[in-house]
Amino acid sequence: MKKKIPLLRLNYSKNEKQFISSGVQEILSSGFLTMSKRIEHFEELFAKFVKVKYAVAVNSGTSALEIPLRALNVEGKSIIIPTNTYMATPIAAIHAGAKVIFSDVLENDLSIDPKELEKKIMKDTVGVIPVHIGGFISPKWKEIKKICDLNNLFIIEDSAHAHGSQINNKFAGSLGLASAFSFYPTKILTTGEGGIITTNNRDLYKKFLILREHGKSNPSYNIHSELGYNWRLPEISGLLGIQQVKKARSIVKERRKIAALYDEILNGNPNLKLQKIPPTIKSSYYKYIIFVKSKHRDKIKKKMYKKYGISLPGEVYRSLCHSQPVFKKHSKHVIKKGSQLFTNAKKVASSQLCLPLYPGLKKKEIKYIANSLIKVLKDFNQL
Repeated sequence: MKKKIPLLRLNYSKNEKQFISSGVQEILSSGFLTMSKRIEHFEELFAKFVKVKYAVAVNSGTSALEIPLRALNVEGKSIIIPTNTYMATPIAAIHAGAKVIFSDVLENDLSIDPKELEKKIMKDTVGVIPVHIGGFISPKWKEIKKICDLNNLFIIEDSAHAHGSQINNKFAGSLGLASAFSFYPTKILTTGEGGIITTNNRDLYKKFLILREHGKSNPSYNIHSELGYNWRLPEISGLLGIQQVKKARSIVKERRKIAALYDEILNGNPNLKLQKIPPTIKSSYYKYIIFVKSKHRDKIKKKMYKKYGISLPGEVYRSLCHSQPVFKKHSKHVIKKGSQLFTNAKKVASSQLCLPLYPGLKKKEIKYIANSLIKVLKDFNQL
């Protein structure tokens, strides 16, 4: 019997809705709708969750990338970014005044290729933004860090997909000089809109606070020491963040359980390839990624929906950053250093599929999705 499996469900229990509802009432009665106790509590909880000293809540994941780059004074310098990421990553660097050098990725990791990284470094290159695609931290992290250390390059993690992900028991968000998280509705934790910056560097932390508040050293006075912006997050978003971080471990645990069931059913199927994740890495599974024959990918998605009622979520990513038409209009913001083939990224972009994965997805639904996929893949691979 045909079921209907949506792209996403946002599950809030009765108690969680009550917590949010009563919290909203308290906020409305407090007279403080932005940047007050809820934001401070949210920041404290998130820093503790990621095991870092400092966290700064902001209005988006894009802002969470741009603020550290501004704090590090990247204007007029170059930043290396994998082409396989969401456009927020290069856009944040460009708005911070940097030029972008795009790099290829590794086929399984979907993260920046260390060998490519070395070839892309220029005299004015000051930093790298590795991206934890789908919640998967690159197994080559030590190699990436060593290259950066040898070349005096900072690392800003793009952890938009990686709330709760770990490598060698260290959390995403604690690996680089700073890290940016997103709380968009599709993300592992959500506040509707919003982001957060994490760091262990006290000087940077203080700079983030100043930049978030229009460049004010003291938010109580209109004295501006930096060219900041309005990157604040409302108290209600902070409340939603508190609710999410309090259950973050259970959310991540459930996502891993769903991924494990997919693995169990799909492992060994000749018509697809699973992403290999070594035991040193614990993904939080923002996406469950598989690889199929690229010529059938779009047809598979259509048939999964038409015949089985299963909506497959977007890939990470189908459209590579270096190929975006905006860079034809604004080519001055991109430096074409080294190879422009991006062979692995193109292969990944054309062959990956993502399966529905979110809390509340029932075991029978997971089995239905996986078994429906097996049937569809068999049909196409017999053509």
